[in-house]
Amino acid sequence: MLMVLVGGQGEALAAADFEKPFEDNMAVAAHVEDPNGEYCQENWVMEPPPFLWTMVAKGCFTRNGDVWAIQDSFGDTYQTFIYWENWLWTGSSWQPYRSGWCNNNLGAPNWGKCNKDYYESSSKNFYGGKGSKIRFQICRRQPWATTCNPGSINDAPWINNNA
Repeated sequence: MLMVLVGGQGEALAAADFEKPFEDNMAVAAHVEDPNGEYCQENWVMEPPPFLWTMVAKGCFTRNGDVWAIQDSFGDTYQTFIYWENWLWTGSSWQPYRSGWCNNNLGAPNWGKCNKDYYESSSKNFYGGKGSKIRFQICRRQPWATTCNPGSINDAPWINNNA
């Protein structure tokens, strides 16, 4: 499976094999689709001495069934969830259609699942065009925080939703 790294540390992380210091302690690994139509992301953090990388969350989207799965991989007080966006083709441009969350309140190391129903790219959608794409990011934050760590969903790759 090919791995593509996104975020500010991606190139350094890829070049360093997870051993080089970065400008912060968060890295995101985005996996390209596996043969079963599943896309996954992992969040890693640099822990204090001995400065080892630890996977703290993993999230996956399976196109067949439009199912999200999110794992809190690290027992701490952080909330772990997926934030997703679904955009549709109008016939002339891409427009936002839906966005939402898939939460995991089960704690580490359990997986939470959410079943959504998105338009397929090959079927006529709400705007009358054909085309549906999805992007997502894994978020971890303290319960009182209002922002997602790491960064922005704008760095996330698009997934063509055609099961």
